[in-house]
Amino acid sequence: MKQPTMQTSTQHTMLPTFMEKSNSSMNIYGQDPKKKRLSSEQLESLENSFQEEIKLDPDRKMKLARELGLQPRQIAVWFQNRRARWKGKQLERLYDALKQEFDAVSREKHKLQQEVLLLH
Repeated sequence: MKQPTMQTSTQHTMLPTFMEKSNSSMNIYGQDPKKKRLSSEQLESLENSFQEEIKLDPDRKMKLARELGLQPRQIAVWFQNRRARWKGKQLERLYDALKQEFDAVSREKHKLQQEVLLLH
């Protein structure tokens, strides 16, 4: 029985999914090449606004969007991401404070145990 031969012109190679051609606008790094970064002025304005109030009401969102030349959805997503980062930092600070308190109590306990041993 004769084996079928593969022609190189019709042979498909197995490419990783990120290298396959698609209708998506993403590049090989999973980034949208048309996506623009915020300017330092836009970031500063958003940060200042976030420091005033971490929640974003619809009127404020529209005002910021107009002032910064961004879409309201971009403003909303930026605030959502910034709140997530803020929450993570808050948890880190809380953990550090609790750890310091625990370490101090632990040292005090050890000191008291040593005193008890000396009394016996």
